[in-house]
Amino acid sequence: MNWKDQFDALQQAAAVTMKVAFPLLETVTPPTGCCETRLAWQDETAEASGSVCIDDFMQATLQFESVPQAVAGPALDEVFGKSWFDGADDGIAAADEGSYYWTDETNAAEWSIKVGADGTVDLDIEYTNVPDIVTLLDALQVAYESSNAEAAT
Repeated sequence: MNWKDQFDALQQAAAVTMKVAFPLLETVTPPTGCCETRLAWQDETAEASGSVCIDDFMQATLQFESVPQAVAGPALDEVFGKSWFDGADDGIAAADEGSYYWTDETNAAEWSIKVGADGTVDLDIEYTNVPDIVTLLDALQVAYESSNAEAAT
């Protein structure tokens, strides 16, 4: 096996791990428009959607749009704790409409969270490591499941 095969296998393993954490993700067939390894999802019920890309440096970029704040807020607060993002002292779940940021100085990742007046959240996370994205995806999946369970009762 040569280095390219090993690298491709590593990217595919990262993609599989993300799909296990957030089963709504599906592989985008090439050409993807960006990175060779790209996953996407669409939730027609909540009108939410998004994608995750894994670049040649094994950094991940996540862009999710219109995720209910009742899902994204608890997930982000679970992963980071409250007051992690600049200006969101009580956490994203309780945050008012606005934009909230954090830059990870260890890997230069940029985390941008936009809370809309309509009760949705846009997540734009660039250049972070795969384990951080997997952790967030898992928390989002748990929050979706919890939100759906509450809605069913």
